[in-house]
Amino acid sequence: MNKLDGKSLFLQMVKKIQESRWSKIKSPSSPFLAFEFFLALEESQSIGIDTGWEPLYFSQDNESLMYSFIKSHSYGEYIFDWDWANFYHQHGVHYYPKLTSMVPFTSATIPHFLGHPSRELMLTYEEFYEKNDFSSSHFLFLQEQEIEFFKSFNYLIRESFQYHFFNQGYADFDDFLSHLKNKKSKQIKKEREFADEIKFNQFTGADLRTEHAFEMYQFYTSTIEDKNAIDYLKKEFFISIFEKLKESILYVQATSDDIPIAGALYFYNTEKLYGRYWGATEIIPNLHFELCYYQGIDFCLQRKLSVFEAGAQGEHKISRGFRPVKTYSAHKFKLPQFEKAIAKYIQEEGLHFDFLRAELSKRLPFKNV
Repeated sequence: MNKLDGKSLFLQMVKKIQESRWSKIKSPSSPFLAFEFFLALEESQSIGIDTGWEPLYFSQDNESLMYSFIKSHSYGEYIFDWDWANFYHQHGVHYYPKLTSMVPFTSATIPHFLGHPSRELMLTYEEFYEKNDFSSSHFLFLQEQEIEFFKSFNYLIRESFQYHFFNQGYADFDDFLSHLKNKKSKQIKKEREFADEIKFNQFTGADLRTEHAFEMYQFYTSTIEDKNAIDYLKKEFFISIFEKLKESILYVQATSDDIPIAGALYFYNTEKLYGRYWGATEIIPNLHFELCYYQGIDFCLQRKLSVFEAGAQGEHKISRGFRPVKTYSAHKFKLPQFEKAIAKYIQEEGLHFDFLRAELSKRLPFKNV
């Protein structure tokens, strides 16, 4: 049983040995849990001590591995705890550093263990948490089957929601549209109409090239600049994953007169498609909907994938066939008085989300709703 810090795991001479250990653990098929994905994050310095995402990997022989991060902020998490941080600050108590387990900058429901959830490994993690100066411990975007595991370690379970598209066995996009109310179907058809010079191309596997990585990075940074957001991911990250994770990546490119003007990056496995990043250098009506939603649905239906997780937030997804779906996270706090207050916060928030999700579901565009 041992704890491996990020530098010793990837960036020193033992990298190949650790890669071998990672590969020996029977892990889920999620592209976000591939060794190459975490390696790209670290080697590109998209994560690390200087970014406020200091990686920790807890391993148990060749049976299980758990990933977590020492966080000095709450950016890039998508399960927002800024209110909690402010609550601590108002009472003169430090909220950071904290421990957070999630795939960085990725609002996807993914296992928190490679291999099986190990109670022995979790006890080692809990001991590390208790012995060090962390305010709290967080596991974000839990799978439903993980909930009872974390409850057994006295974690509070928080509920939120996202919007997911479910493939109901549709033959193609037209078949999907046939299940929508006429008004909504016509709206989507109209949104998919573009000038003749605008074309859309899907690249995956051997068709992906380094130039696509450069394009996607350019589009990614254009969105960051437009929204005055933080460019978490570095150029080297895109170059690395486009080379090493070809079979798990879908890059959708929009061109105008054969010149790339926009792109969207997806990840996928045999069951799910995950929408992640997009950007454009030209403003064209409905281009975002086409690249981030309709091209994804098309790909889902072509590959017979069951679920399309299109990322966090966005009520406009409902009218385009995405359903509000519960998401879960687990939280623990060292100071009992803060845990008690936050438990009440989580309970009240959950009631609000239950009401909101029910109301949003009434706006689904399907004929049988």
